[in-house]
Amino acid sequence: MPVRYKLETKGFSEYLERLAQAGHNIDRLADQVLEIGGDIILQGMDRRVPRDTGNLAAHLERSEPEQDGNFHSVTVGLSKDADAETARYGGVQEFGWGPDHPAQPYIRPAIDEDMRSARAAMKAFFLKYFGGK
Repeated sequence: MPVRYKLETKGFSEYLERLAQAGHNIDRLADQVLEIGGDIILQGMDRRVPRDTGNLAAHLERSEPEQDGNFHSVTVGLSKDADAETARYGGVQEFGWGPDHPAQPYIRPAIDEDMRSARAAMKAFFLKYFGGK
């Protein structure tokens, strides 16, 4: 059961190419834009996460940007360091567990409802390097 989401620079190749041609540090800018988008998704998860004890919310995080060749990403969701019980609880909250434990999703709604805002903020960040064009 996934309890994390990977946000990528997919769809921003045109901006990245224009930035490269302008001589900007593309790797650093890609990381910065992913931090912006990842933070918006993380805030959305944090707004929606069930808070019975607060443990699950305390284990939500955005990773530092990672790079593999020209591919950049951040991961948002349950920390890799979360213990097994917290990870199971997070999965049960997201997907439910039978009729007595209905789903209380916090990851999928954040992605579905906040991705537009995240992409808009990421696009705005890129556009500031082109004088608002």
